[in-house]
This record gives sequence, structure tokens and C-alpha cells, in this order.
Amino acid sequence: MYYDYPPSSDEIEQGDIFLDIPRVAFSFSELLSIVEEGKDKPVSISWEEILDKKKDVAAILGIDSVPAIVATQSCDAQRKERITLCEIVALPEIEAFEKYERWSPQQRAKELVHQNREMPGIFILSPDEKMGFSGRMAVDFSSTIRVYREDLKNFTAKRKGRLKEFACEHFREKLSHFFHRYACDERYILNKEEVNAHPRYSKVESARLYDHQK
Repeated sequence: MYYDYPPSSDEIEQGDIFLDIPRVAFSFSELLSIVEEGKDKPVSISWEEILDKKKDVAAILGIDSVPAIVATQSCDAQRKERITLCEIVALPEIEAFEKYERWSPQQRAKELVHQNREMPGIFILSPDEKMGFSGRMAVDFSSTIRVYREDLKNFTAKRKGRLKEFACEHFREKLSHFFHRYACDERYILNKEEVNAHPRYSKVESARLYDHQK
């Protein structure tokens, strides 16, 4: 497969994969349980009320344990105060792969290559029992976790592996593309005649057209 298994004494590098990284889970729209100074029992309060208090509070939050991969560049991962990781999920949790386990080998081969190329927000990982992955997994670039570097250094017993160089090169490329891409409406390059002839843009309301297209 495409993993190396570094000893725990190795420095943390981009592409290192950890199990059991804590991820705080709470919603702004739900009440939070906090412990106020001088009180024995927690009370439920909204996030807005916490902000209005203008002071630190101790909150009771849900925490999930998730696998994650180091996204921070290796040079920064060895000297910066904090390190960013991206959560790893089972591949069928990605909408495009919901029926993955029912696909034929031919369909799997086609979709794995196609979706890994076309979906900028994920990076597909192969199964590996030594890594703790019984099935294919996917890095979710949109779900990031920040941890203190010193904390992660003391947690290297949970580092199960590292992407091999050829896989890490692809990982870096997809990661950089995901964060530097931006939405662009390419119809601005068309003139009025071309807009009217386009099967989709001809239906766009006049108010949404550029001046040179009206």
C-alpha cells in the first residue's frame, strides 16, 4: 500500500496519520452546560449568553475520537506552536460513495479514479489493518482540528503511519488546491450574442448579466 510506519521517535511530518484525535462537538444553536464559579451544579446557557458574560467559563462539551492526518507542512509541524490536522472518515460517509460497498469491482475502479480526481475536498486512503483501517477511508479537508505541537509530540504512540512520498505529493497537491480555489462565473468572457446562444446562460435574467452582455 502507500504507508510507511515511522518509529515514535520520528519528528512529526505532513502526512502523518493519528488515531484517537479528540474533536470537540457542539452547536451554537444548542444550549451548553457550564460550571459557574461558586456553584456545585452545571447550568444550561446559550452561546450568546456566554459571550455577554465577557469572562471565561468552564463548559461541558461533547468530544469525539477520530482519526486524522497532519496537514501542516513538515517544517512548520516541527517548530510552530500549533498543528492542523484533517479528519479521516470512512469512505461511504462521503455522499458520492454512499453505495460504494455495493458497487462491482469495475464500477469501483472507475469511480475511485474519477471522484478522487474531481472532488477537491477529499483524499482517498487505502485499507490497511496495521493502520487500523479495515476499509477504504477518506481525508475530509473541510473538517480541520488544531492541536498544540507539544501535545501531539506526546501522542506519537497513536501515530499509526505516514503517507509514502509519492502519495504525500498528491496529498499536498490536493490540499493546496482545495484551499486556494475560488468560485468563478466564467460566463463573463461571453458577449451578448454568445450568451444568447448558450444553452444555459441564455436563460439567465438580464439583471444578472454583465453590462457588455445586455
